[in-house]
Amino acid sequence: MRHIVRRVVGVLAVLGLVPVLFAGAAQADDGDTVYFSSGYMNCSIAGDGTVGCDFTSQAQVQYSFLPILIPVRDIVIDQSWLPAHPTFAVGTHTLPGGNPQLVDVKTGDGTWGSYIEHAGARCESGFHGSFSCKSKGRAWGIYSGIISAS
Repeated sequence: MRHIVRRVVGVLAVLGLVPVLFAGAAQADDGDTVYFSSGYMNCSIAGDGTVGCDFTSQAQVQYSFLPILIPVRDIVIDQSWLPAHPTFAVGTHTLPGGNPQLVDVKTGDGTWGSYIEHAGARCESGFHGSFSCKSKGRAWGIYSGIISAS
């Protein structure tokens, strides 16, 4: 009888592990990410304040500590100790079918255009098509395809 009980317990234990063994990686979707677009950028602000944008055409980033411009297709602020930087994972800030316009999800209007504030981050359209985002003590701004990042 003990032998049968051990086998039943063993089979139940294995069956309990099957879903764990075949489960994919957990996908955190807290529904707290805001998506929007502005000009040729599709952007998102996550619930932890991470902000990033995909560019539909190539832009160039200028860091004050580098003497050259770097061509990029996306930029993100995800760490307070790291300047705004490309991730080379284009498309991560774009919803299937595209993002709604900034004006449709804005939280306010600034001097030159709409802005959105979410989870401690702020992105705003500016003078003559400029655009900027701030979060985690870092910022980046774009004008005429040149990004200034800090």
